Amino acid sequence: PGMDVKWKVLKEENISEVNGNVKLLKHESGLEVVGVNNQDKNKVFAISFATPVTDSTGVAHILEHLVLNGSKKYPSKEPFTQLLKGSLKTFLNAFTYSDKTIYPVASENDQDFMNLMSVYLDAVFKPLLREKAFAQEGWRHTWEKEEMKFKGVVFNEMKGATNNPDWVMWWTSIKSLFPNSNYAHESGGLPLEIVNLSYEQLKEFHR
Repeated sequence: PGMDVKWKVLKEENISEVNGNVKLLKHESGLEVVGVNNQDKNKVFAISFATPVTDSTGVAHILEHLVLNGSKKYPSKEPFTQLLKGSLKTFLNAFTYSDKTIYPVASENDQDFMNLMSVYLDAVFKPLLREKAFAQEGWRHTWEKEEMKFKGVVFNEMKGATNNPDWVMWWTSIKSLFPNSNYAHESGGLPLEIVNLSYEQLKEFHR
């Protein structure tokens, strides 16, 4: 009831590749939704955002990690980790690309599927973005035996990724093909630039 007031069907088509009916809907707020109705046992949901970057500090990648570290409705320290342990999910993850960030979930159980959607929607729209989580997931410096060292989940992840020869070939090619664009930056973050990202800059990027 009332669905037709807030939503408008822009396009509807039967697509054989997914063996189902596909609808493109637009909400009065401007939000666009693609819905697929078929016989797949998996119920799949993904919310995605355009997240083009203007540097290689890894702000979009770190934000992806932070929003899954507690939200207004689910203030737990690591709800994502708890879901991995306790959900009936068939897929649960998040991905940062060069120009977008996607949060997909899937489950064959109706209630579990609704729970997963609830956690992810609250995470991306109402994250707590704790400063401690930024230090844990993004970067921080520590002193070990009078030597300063940088640590952080994304920092360490990208240290490993950027040391891969295949990545170096790919990255050199992309920068050459798309200079002066957001694709000339590493959205995942380059270790030497990640440490230049401040907590305030991350919050502003989310806003």
